[in-house]
Amino acid sequence: MIIETANYTERGKMKSKTIVLCALIMMASFAWAADFKVGYINSERLRKDFNDFIDAQAQFDKEVSVWENEAREFEQEIIDLQSELEQQALLLSEDKKLERKMVIEQKQKEYQQYLAKIFGTNGLAEQRNSELTSPLLDKINQALIDLAESEGYDLILDVSGGNVAYIDENLDITDRLIEDLDSEISD
Repeated sequence: MIIETANYTERGKMKSKTIVLCALIMMASFAWAADFKVGYINSERLRKDFNDFIDAQAQFDKEVSVWENEAREFEQEIIDLQSELEQQALLLSEDKKLERKMVIEQKQKEYQQYLAKIFGTNGLAEQRNSELTSPLLDKINQALIDLAESEGYDLILDVSGGNVAYIDENLDITDRLIEDLDSEISD
């Protein structure tokens, strides 16, 4: 699945672990408070079950499919040119062979540039992914804040990163968040 906005580098993993550790320390220090309320969400499940994310993923997949088809056509053109050169190699002069090899090399260079432009770092695919997901992430963050304030949560964790060793499933509020997000659409 391409819609993943975070690259998990070692630094990012360490930051996530630090945040979870801080949250756990906070929980321990506030454990004496009877009204301290904790919940968690699973953002992976949110991506699979939240209708807006499903729609964004479908739109993104459709656009990526077009780019992939263009890349395959580009690649096939290069294969055809190479095959043609091999078939006619005995009939061509050295100058013509060199000319065709240069054409193939130029096509290969253009193909690599196309791949980098579309699928490379900060490429069109990454930019489009951001365009589709940024508004959803803003909406989810606001819904989390609203849910936390209306239900009195002091802390909400995301367990999808794998940084929580154990948590009671009764604290999972992902379904409630999805319901709130989906109900905003129908309002």
